[in-house]
Amino acid sequence: MRLRARVAYHGADFHGFADNPGVKSVAGELNKAITLVAGESVNVACAGRTDKGVHAVGQVISFDIPDEISLEKLFLSVNSQIGPAVLFTDLEIVDKEFDARFSAISRTYSYRILNSRDSDPFLVDRAWHIANSLDIDSMQKASNYLIGEHDFSSFCKKPKLKSGEIASLVRRVNSAGWSCPSETDLYFEICASSFCHQMVRSIVGTLVDVGLGKIPCDAMPEIISLSDRQAAGGIAPPHGLILQSVKY
Repeated sequence: MRLRARVAYHGADFHGFADNPGVKSVAGELNKAITLVAGESVNVACAGRTDKGVHAVGQVISFDIPDEISLEKLFLSVNSQIGPAVLFTDLEIVDKEFDARFSAISRTYSYRILNSRDSDPFLVDRAWHIANSLDIDSMQKASNYLIGEHDFSSFCKKPKLKSGEIASLVRRVNSAGWSCPSETDLYFEICASSFCHQMVRSIVGTLVDVGLGKIPCDAMPEIISLSDRQAAGGIAPPHGLILQSVKY
């Protein structure tokens, strides 16, 4: 039977989601834990392959296990084996055609910034500390230009392709914006059909440069149209990024 699980994890101790022999990864830990219960080799598919240090509260995976396996037993066993760093938060049977990656219609990420003079020891691996004051209004104006369908080559790490392969970096952004629960706590949230490698972190890095006055907010359309990674700002560190949810 095919299962869909929602997974939460703290990414600080993992070399990303994708299974990578020789290093600790989220998929590697999940594969080992599920395989132990299933009694046969299991390889999970995911909605978004997060990088080293990136967190998730709403990652989604799909995988196949024998029909006789109890969902409750699997849920409890996996969480006992690899929790609390990685946890199932939901588990259900789905159609055989379901695929965590290809069945998804949108993903939502958030990025957290601590904008204060002093850092916070409890947020060192969960938020980007920026001491200089940020102009949130300008950052929001720049964010508005992201909405719609664009070629996001200026914000994406160019994929390695085999000879003759072509990879489109056109994506549709449904929403993008900032919220400020407090004077020092800033959140950027972006929802899109899908994301290319380092897209969200590159966007956040560019928006921070806008907030610091290094890039004018109305320069965003030109940055997008140039389709050149060198035209955008730097890359935000991974530890502020969270995969929040996936829609099907």
